[in-house]
Amino acid sequence: MQTRMRYAIWNNKGGVGKTFLSFILGTELAKRTQIPTVVVDMCPQANLSEIILGGNGIGSDRLEQLIGKRQTIGGYFDTRIDSPHGITGKEPDYLIDARILNANLPSNLFLIAGDPSLEIQSQVINQISGQSLPADAWKNVHSWLKELLVQCSIKLGEDKVNILIDCNPSFSAYTELSMIAADRIIIPCSSDGSSARAIDNVATLLYGISGSGKSTAIFSQKATQYGMALPLIHSVLLNRSTQYDNKASKAFAAMFGEIKTRTERVKTQAPTRFVGNTVKFCDIPDSHSVAIVCSHLGLPLYSLKPGKYEVHDSSPQVNSEPLQRYTEAVDLLVQSL
Repeated sequence: MQTRMRYAIWNNKGGVGKTFLSFILGTELAKRTQIPTVVVDMCPQANLSEIILGGNGIGSDRLEQLIGKRQTIGGYFDTRIDSPHGITGKEPDYLIDARILNANLPSNLFLIAGDPSLEIQSQVINQISGQSLPADAWKNVHSWLKELLVQCSIKLGEDKVNILIDCNPSFSAYTELSMIAADRIIIPCSSDGSSARAIDNVATLLYGISGSGKSTAIFSQKATQYGMALPLIHSVLLNRSTQYDNKASKAFAAMFGEIKTRTERVKTQAPTRFVGNTVKFCDIPDSHSVAIVCSHLGLPLYSLKPGKYEVHDSSPQVNSEPLQRYTEAVDLLVQSL
């Protein structure tokens, strides 16, 4: 298991389970490796932060407090807007010890909280990075997140830190910064046509592969110009599949087949964009009530037991068989990191 890779969870499509997967992988990595694990919320909705901070309700209240104190990714970007071309020296101040706010979590899990202001800041980031002076303005600005993570890693122990970045579907400026900060990408897909098209979008938006528009080409060309490595694709997840006899149903298998075909086509065009020049697919079954309960309570997968749980005015049942199936799939994914 690699301990110094920075993984971005991203797909150019929403609703594929990126946020819940980021929470599960972050808590599982922290528990299993027993080394500091940093989860970065790079989505303006900040849903991952709410889960980590205690789940629905209380997590939202705690996030609002952090936003008010500007102890969020948005708060850090505020300081970089004022000082765009060099670190501030206060990067570790934005690292939240998650266990202090949510006792369900492992003691070595840390959060860089999300912030709705990312949307507004995105416009400013584009403006500053587009300036002609200094000559490396684009590189400096697109290094903000990477520099933050490097400084936080030094604070925690540079050689032994897991990092997971939950990305927004859009390829806005803050997603570009996430891609520069990451070494690897995990791409979750759901069983639908838009997920299949999203594979092509990822290749085009990130790498400028086939049919890329002007703005897309600018990102990959700029990264190359400044010698900034783009992350490699670690795996494509066939997420939320409905399974029978431990296999995806025919309808799901057919759509996942299209996703695999498109991924293989991208690999044929650009094999070096994949880890080991190969495509890795992972089947992740439908989590059923698992996601609802874990998200509502801010509860890691490893702590979840079969039974009924109170979620608002309902009592969802977590059954042992789907819980075991989901846990086994997550286990295989974690082992591959």
